[in-house]
Amino acid sequence: MGNKQSSNCLNGSEEFEKYNLERKTTLRQNFLCNLLRKSRWIATFFTRTNLTNSDNQSQNRSITTIQATDCILKNRPALRLDSRLVCKYEVLAIIGKGSFSQVLRVQHRLTHKYYAVKLVSADCGTVNNELAILSRVQHPFVIRLEEVFKSSSRLFIVMEMASGGEMYNRVVAKGRYSEIEARQALRMLLNGLAYLHSIRVTHRDLKPENLLYSDATPDARLLITDFGLAYQTQTSEEKMTETCGTPEYIAPEVLLRSAYTEKVDMWAVGVIAYILMSGIMPFDDDCRSRLYTQIITANYIYYPQFWSGSELAKDFVDALLETDPDVRLSATDAVKHEWFMGNRNQLKVIIKTRPASDFTTIQRTRSTRSIRSVTRSDHGHRVDPREVDRLASDLQRLAKFQQHSTKHYGFL
Repeated sequence: MGNKQSSNCLNGSEEFEKYNLERKTTLRQNFLCNLLRKSRWIATFFTRTNLTNSDNQSQNRSITTIQATDCILKNRPALRLDSRLVCKYEVLAIIGKGSFSQVLRVQHRLTHKYYAVKLVSADCGTVNNELAILSRVQHPFVIRLEEVFKSSSRLFIVMEMASGGEMYNRVVAKGRYSEIEARQALRMLLNGLAYLHSIRVTHRDLKPENLLYSDATPDARLLITDFGLAYQTQTSEEKMTETCGTPEYIAPEVLLRSAYTEKVDMWAVGVIAYILMSGIMPFDDDCRSRLYTQIITANYIYYPQFWSGSELAKDFVDALLETDPDVRLSATDAVKHEWFMGNRNQLKVIIKTRPASDFTTIQRTRSTRSIRSVTRSDHGHRVDPREVDRLASDLQRLAKFQQHSTKHYGFL
């Protein structure tokens, strides 16, 4: 009798109702998973339905995305997804497509949070390297890996959703950042790099295309992404020798075929800082030998028509675009630079963003090409090690006779 009263009391309690709801949800999920495992075509049906039936109220949904999705689905069979993925996430849209991968926007069925899922071949070496690195890192300014589903031929990589887009697109839209905006973005980048370097991870391919914003707000978090070329050394004394990266952002020591450290990332930060506050590339030439010569001699100019930074900002960039890696600032030292420590009164706070037409008022030279005219195809390529090997002897000879820096301090 006592047990029956106790049972009735439990049945009416809030805890029991919560438990009962969770139990029913779990049973429904298990039932769905069993169906999906037995009938693979159900997963295909769900995916195709979700991709073609657009929800106008979903975040970051656009007509362009829907048309692209319809085009993809029209020219190829429905996506074949892992049943475990479809069981846990609702597939909403295809938001990216490359030569070897696709990116989907999904929503967790229980938490309703949005994530990005990258679909790649299971035997892709760079992706396996990226997963090995991301599984070891956790930081607010580094993209977060949620989980991975692996089939016999494909990997389904669930990652944090960065809906704010690339830094590259923001720079192109603005023309250039104000000094305050640049300082805010670079502080986040350096904090993320300081963490990565503290665990002996070197990114080796930093550029605006590999930096994403968490959302579209001005104060969104900046996230370091694309760790396909990243490398984690076993000891702090170990150095790297592989020639890799993007030509316009590659450090001099890599071009000179010297063993290098995490300081190659700091050179790339210097290039990014210059781009943010000027809207142009510090090193830019269609001829590789001339481009690499500019880099190993740090031959760049602060053009008054474009540069928006203060003297402190120039000093910061100069300390990063230093050809000697031993003298070049580390990530922890860069954050402590006076440019970050100073107050707003020391910076040019009010800087009007100029329209694109203003960037055509002077004749273009090899270093004054606006980043808005540097297309994604220009930045999409990576450095060719064979080309660097062919030019290495000439570059080393030039560097040997380069006794003093050829940096153009001040304005032209």
